[in-house]
Amino acid sequence: MTDITSALRAVDHVVGGAGLFASLDAATQAVVERELQWTWLNGGDVLFRQGDAGDAMYMVITGKLEALVETRGRAPEIVGEISRGEWVGEMAVLTGDPRSATIRAKRDSALVRFSREAFERTTLSNPDAMLAMTRGIVRRLRERDLSSAPPARVATIAIVSADGSFAHLEVAEHLATALRAIGPTQTLTSSLVNRELWSEDRQTASRWFDDRERDHAYTVYVGDTSTTAWTASCIRQADKVLLVVDSHATPDDDGVNPTPPSARWEDELSPDVIILHTSDLPMPRPTSWWLSATNAAAHHHVRRGVQSDYERVSRFLSGRAVGLVLGGGGARGFAHIGVIRALREGGVPIDAIGGTSMGAVIGGQCALGHDDVMMRALNRRHWIETNPFRDKTLPIVALLKCHRLHRMVSDMFGDIDIRELGRSFFCVSSDLTHAKLHVHERGSLARAVRASISLPGITIPVCDNGSVLVDGAVLNNLPADLMKKKCGGPVIAVNVTPRDDLSVDGPFPDAMSGWVALFRQGQRKVPNILDIMMRTTMLGSEHQQQSVTSSIDLLINPAIETFGMFDWHRLDEIVEAGYQSARAAIAQWKQA
Repeated sequence: MTDITSALRAVDHVVGGAGLFASLDAATQAVVERELQWTWLNGGDVLFRQGDAGDAMYMVITGKLEALVETRGRAPEIVGEISRGEWVGEMAVLTGDPRSATIRAKRDSALVRFSREAFERTTLSNPDAMLAMTRGIVRRLRERDLSSAPPARVATIAIVSADGSFAHLEVAEHLATALRAIGPTQTLTSSLVNRELWSEDRQTASRWFDDRERDHAYTVYVGDTSTTAWTASCIRQADKVLLVVDSHATPDDDGVNPTPPSARWEDELSPDVIILHTSDLPMPRPTSWWLSATNAAAHHHVRRGVQSDYERVSRFLSGRAVGLVLGGGGARGFAHIGVIRALREGGVPIDAIGGTSMGAVIGGQCALGHDDVMMRALNRRHWIETNPFRDKTLPIVALLKCHRLHRMVSDMFGDIDIRELGRSFFCVSSDLTHAKLHVHERGSLARAVRASISLPGITIPVCDNGSVLVDGAVLNNLPADLMKKKCGGPVIAVNVTPRDDLSVDGPFPDAMSGWVALFRQGQRKVPNILDIMMRTTMLGSEHQQQSVTSSIDLLINPAIETFGMFDWHRLDEIVEAGYQSARAAIAQWKQA
């Protein structure tokens, strides 16, 4: 192991090659060595803040830092990472300007500090040598552009017990297996570290951990069952903290500790929660309490013995989670059933589901775990046999009374909370009160779907905390942009609204009696009021749909142009059209 007690040698070692100081003569090196200082940061510590005076620059020897830009009235935005062998704060030292970003330790880190005063003193006494070093710093600065840096990936994961049980050990074992299929993965426990890390010297320990992490794509830190110094260290080292709880644990159980100590717990490092279920029993419902108690950023339901659940979590951690977005389009939305069947047969995982209008209906059924056979039967019973559009009334608020519609969504989804679904799910509605999109990620699944399918003028809107909610298609019929932010991996979107629709054969009168239109239905193809109102709803988000195409990795456009938006009776034909179109699109996508 290279001697890192010498700060100068440590800098040249991590930079590699000739190093920044290797070109200096011995006398200058001796001067620089006396000016360099070691600085230690625990994970979560702030090195300096945006706007501070540029009093020093630092070289990262071990660990990792992150740069945040703070804007008044907004949460800090992470704009990049600074890893081993990179300078940070050098621009403020060279220019004298204030710090342009806040720098914080992502994990325990060792830095070498070179103060501005020391830099200036060394430059005055050794101008030629320091000019060469300064050019090297500027050259490296140009090579690193934080503004265009790719999103930080998760490389270190802490798995911590939140209920005092050993469930987190089971999760760690299976999750590490899933991560190994993606990249080299190691698991570090307190017993292994105590056995292999012979020295308690801080420099040696920091270097040992840093070397182990650099040799693996993923490092899983497994905390102790109770809150210990090792558990706190795991949290400080982690890019992502996973709190594990057995689904049968309750807030009153001994050992329950939903908030293990961490200096970073109040900010963006909010943990994810993994709720471990017994696979052959119905899911208990502790989700809301655990999310509230832990201030969790996300949650994952995992069943014992089901490795595919751990693989889903590993894809979220590695930025590979596959999101499926289903658009609205009335009866044409039955094509989503065929698409889901084709994805499953093609071995394409569905890790997260989002939907609008009819896409919310089918997406919710998919999130519940229904297969295509079950979805066909369920939708046949409700849309064809019962048909909520027969529930007409005096059109003061809407054309429909919506008693049947309410019973339909209640029968489909029961009293399930969105957060209790096995897969991540969201749907959208349009908030008429505040003129904005409403994203449903928690609360009653049935009520969320009911809001998303509330066609203006046709069905009664849903009122939620004073907001009037109508069909999500008014503002965003294909919310792929929301899905991209949610899962980070490939987004598959299914559009069942053709660009050209409601064509009219022959002349269309400027004035017409409804009775005449009724009696001449068979003579001329004329759109009715429902067709016109639904198409108008879809047009509202046409521009938005074009703007989200950059978020879509695979766009499937089923061949549904020959079907009407109210052709519920053609369910099987529409499903088959979606299936055949998706099979072809998936095959082509895999070959690309």
